[in-house]
Amino acid sequence: MTLHKIKLTSGFVRDSLRGKAKVIAEPFIPERPIHKVSTDSRQVSHGELFVALKGEAFDGHDYIKQAVEKGAAAVLCEKYPSDTPQKGIDIFLVENSLESFRLLARHWREVTDPTVIAVAGSVGKTTTKDLLAAMLAGKYKNLIWTKGSQNGFVGLPMTLMEIKPDTEAAVIEVGIDAPGAMIQHIDMVRPEVSLVTAISEEHLEWLKDLETIAREENLILEETSKAGGTSVINLDDPWIKPLFHSIKSPGKIGFTLGGVAGPQTIAGRLVGNKLEVEGLGQVKFSLKCPLPGEHNARNLLGAVATALVIGVTPDEIEKGLLLFAPSGGRSQLETHKSGADVLCDFYNANPASMRAAFKVAMEARKKTGTLWLCLADMKELGDSEESLHKGLAEDIKKISGDVRVMLYGERMKWLSSELAKVAPSVKVSQFLSPDLMAGDVKTNLKADDYVLIKGSRSMRMEKVWDSLKN
Repeated sequence: MTLHKIKLTSGFVRDSLRGKAKVIAEPFIPERPIHKVSTDSRQVSHGELFVALKGEAFDGHDYIKQAVEKGAAAVLCEKYPSDTPQKGIDIFLVENSLESFRLLARHWREVTDPTVIAVAGSVGKTTTKDLLAAMLAGKYKNLIWTKGSQNGFVGLPMTLMEIKPDTEAAVIEVGIDAPGAMIQHIDMVRPEVSLVTAISEEHLEWLKDLETIAREENLILEETSKAGGTSVINLDDPWIKPLFHSIKSPGKIGFTLGGVAGPQTIAGRLVGNKLEVEGLGQVKFSLKCPLPGEHNARNLLGAVATALVIGVTPDEIEKGLLLFAPSGGRSQLETHKSGADVLCDFYNANPASMRAAFKVAMEARKKTGTLWLCLADMKELGDSEESLHKGLAEDIKKISGDVRVMLYGERMKWLSSELAKVAPSVKVSQFLSPDLMAGDVKTNLKADDYVLIKGSRSMRMEKVWDSLKN
């Protein structure tokens, strides 16, 4: 291997772009080290490559000068501002900054050699990724993983460029919102182990229906197996389970919560807050579930199955889980100063995750208290959004005891009207903002109450919790 194939340098960047970049430099030094890659000019430091990307609300090209002033050694961009110094800066001019950034990340993935694990799926992938990363930290010293939900066309190359020559393992979260996205991500990430958490309604404006979602998400399992890797298959999901039989290569294992263990299957049983695990012909141990709910137990089991596949021992898994901290707003249980429990699950929402949160809240609430369902719109559900919002009414109708449904958003008006039909005794209130909703809850909250806060990310339902705790 030549020097630039084991270190990130200006020469490596030039070669990765395969003749698609015009290089401007005075002079160009191929061995010039690139210490890091950044797409945020505010975080650039000396010796980094700044990639100028165009977003919906910003254009990184407007901040090239700022990045250079902060010490950027190189810039990848579509145009370079005339009022910005060029001397000592390696400038890579390209037609499309994002495509070039992904090409660079793809090449970097090719020449580095960590164990790469991909986590995909409609729901639960960020939680599963965080659980798996914690488990692997019990074994590996040099580990990287996707931060937050940076799982798309920009986030994936950002994570891949964090790989160092000594990185032992990388846990990469892969998200899609349209047909064709997954195969492009697979080509860049090239996972050796893949897991799809579950299939449910997501991004229906472009993915249209569950059949399309399943076909696109499951591609990562099929392609990983074709490439000689291992696919970790959720046997409890009817859209994923068939792959356990259709994938003919030996690179597959299944996992099931409540099912039967076998030589290629890991089974889990939830007993209180303990997950009892057995399978693969010999493994048998138990773990404390760090998050509430059956859906999170299944996420934990999928992470366990994946960790075992790559050689992490039960002791290392248990040790690593002590380091687990959920990403903000995902199954995060808080206590209000009144004494009430608050489930902060406001990072995102779709019908499946709503129902899972309802179940957690029903099981955890105190029988004497009020259950407050603070809900906001579920976005990106396409032509089915009205029926999917209305469909939640049947789930709420089944909840016993004192329930208060607090709604925010135009789409939640559909749920309100449906509740009036199917569950007229349920108390429903609608609000113009999360702050107004929080004010109503705060005024009436008691020590034995339970509050669920949930909605799509853009609805900013974290403001409910911020207002409650302040």
